[in-house]
Amino acid sequence: MRFLTIYFLITFSTNAVCQFYAKKDHLEYGFNIGTYIANNNTSILYDANTYVATSLESILNRNNQNFKYTSGINFLDTQFGGMGNWVIDNAAVPAEMSYSPGFLVGLHVGKHHPKFKYYLDYNLADINITGTSQVIDAIYSPGDANFTSPVIISIRGRERRNLFNLGLVLDFINEEDFHLGIPFEFQLNQVTLINNEIYLDGVNQAHNVNHIPANLTNTTGNNNPGGFGFGGGSGLILTLDMAENIMVSFGYQGYFAQSNFSVNLNRWGLQHAAFARMIWMKE
Repeated sequence: MRFLTIYFLITFSTNAVCQFYAKKDHLEYGFNIGTYIANNNTSILYDANTYVATSLESILNRNNQNFKYTSGINFLDTQFGGMGNWVIDNAAVPAEMSYSPGFLVGLHVGKHHPKFKYYLDYNLADINITGTSQVIDAIYSPGDANFTSPVIISIRGRERRNLFNLGLVLDFINEEDFHLGIPFEFQLNQVTLINNEIYLDGVNQAHNVNHIPANLTNTTGNNNPGGFGFGGGSGLILTLDMAENIMVSFGYQGYFAQSNFSVNLNRWGLQHAAFARMIWMKE
């Protein structure tokens, strides 16, 4: 009985794949638009403390001649009533950073064969990273008449990822007007830090976080650490027939991939993408 069940499942899957791809043997091209969610294990790059040449403490140090945040220091002196009256809250260092869902856009080209489809995607993901620290009153405690409330330090970053995916799709469910496919992809990616800044609430001017030299050996030779990594993944893709030679797909894909910013920060993690894809078919 077990043998018959396994045989039935294999036979059904094979027939479904053959049926769909035999009906749609063509070249296709299109574009993708969606969202990309990066793994937080590399957000530490932006915390203005760990992988930097000039830390948050150095930036707000009036004796630092090279990279100090002059407008921020002057604001804090005014806010707290003079130098020495404020200090960075050690409990908020390093800041806990997190990626926001990023915008993803790209191009798609694929070719169907009788039993499978293979394709190549290029996607560009633009991602923001946020976190906070704070400066607190060094003299007075909460409840004292002269106590000054903490000043929030906003830490922000922006990152770009170029994603090249070589994939293979097998048909899973086939109906007359739609199909559900299972993709398997190999990914080559390039990650780049675009900017990293801190802001003090009440100060209009931002200050750049310096990432070189110090303990981060980057691959670009400037203040934008980045490099190439690779990985792979799978997911589900639902495709609907819209009109003659036009289809639309909705998909989710998860990737276990490397984000290689430097020899010191090249972590692996699960990344996510959800997208819509408009497809034109060419017989």
